[in-house]
Amino acid sequence: MREPDASQFKKPREDMVVSVCFSDLAANPGTFAALRDVAATLDRAFRFREIILVVDDTQRETFLPLIAEVPNCRLFVVRRRTEYYDRRVIAAEEAIGDLVVIGNLDEIAQIDLIAFLDHAERENAVTMAFRAVRRPVKRLLAWPFIALGKLAGFYVDPSDFQSIAVPRTLLNLLLEHDEPRLALRFPPRDPRLQLDWFRTDRNVAARTAFMGLTRRVQLLQTLLVYLTPTILTLVTISSTILTLLGMAYVAWIVGAVLLVDQLASGWLTTNAMLAVSAVFMGMSTLGLSLGLQHLLKQQRRLKGGIVPEEVNRIDLFHQVAFDLNVELESDVRAGPAGPD
Repeated sequence: MREPDASQFKKPREDMVVSVCFSDLAANPGTFAALRDVAATLDRAFRFREIILVVDDTQRETFLPLIAEVPNCRLFVVRRRTEYYDRRVIAAEEAIGDLVVIGNLDEIAQIDLIAFLDHAERENAVTMAFRAVRRPVKRLLAWPFIALGKLAGFYVDPSDFQSIAVPRTLLNLLLEHDEPRLALRFPPRDPRLQLDWFRTDRNVAARTAFMGLTRRVQLLQTLLVYLTPTILTLVTISSTILTLLGMAYVAWIVGAVLLVDQLASGWLTTNAMLAVSAVFMGMSTLGLSLGLQHLLKQQRRLKGGIVPEEVNRIDLFHQVAFDLNVELESDVRAGPAGPD
């Protein structure tokens, strides 16, 4: 008879709440079994935890039995074509844990989730999972994104795992970023945010270099959009130079008219049109770029309206009261009245 492992009798931690979020789920039995395994793993290590699921409105009915079965599981229903990065933001904003994992279910199955959480807590850092051994094709395809990420101020590498573990304080900083969609996937280069990596030797077998091309295109578009202020600054500088050159061209034409006795036929008309066109185009582009920069600075990120419904079965405080055998005042009032 084999002696039981001492870890089986280890008491779950009671000093924190852990949130594990998933935003890209397929409605199939494999997904449901994997989510049950995640819940069981968390329950063995933490007394208080929640699992947040963000799914399409077309999948709502399929996930309801899982919500009824797994305690402290919250379901957020979004419109069908809500972007992947927007879903991650929704999950992060709704999480209440002291430690939050925004994960990919296939990746979580390949890493030690508890060790992942412990690493983020111990280092007090934004922790990303990665696999050191990578295919050459993936390395080649990642370079354009890495270059754009450096220009935009993010640690971008599409080859890294999508799963990220964040302490609550650092999660608030990520959500306050100008582009939280990118910040929650690729941490920004910010001295306030300590970044660390959790190494794993296992890989997602079903994932190839050419999977998720639509998501890669969305990432490229998001990076280019985030670079808009930098691009507008370059446009402002170039349009200013064009305006100054146009004015200098006008001055040269006026000087030629005053100093040259006889000009070639049509020279004055042609050059005057070129000078006026250069000044007009430069000033117009300058005005538009400055106006757009002003609007970008004044613009505030709009929130809400994306999640029309939440379904959950969670009551952490009642669980604490029950375990501690505490009688709530509301229960006393609701009880039968005693004799006078």
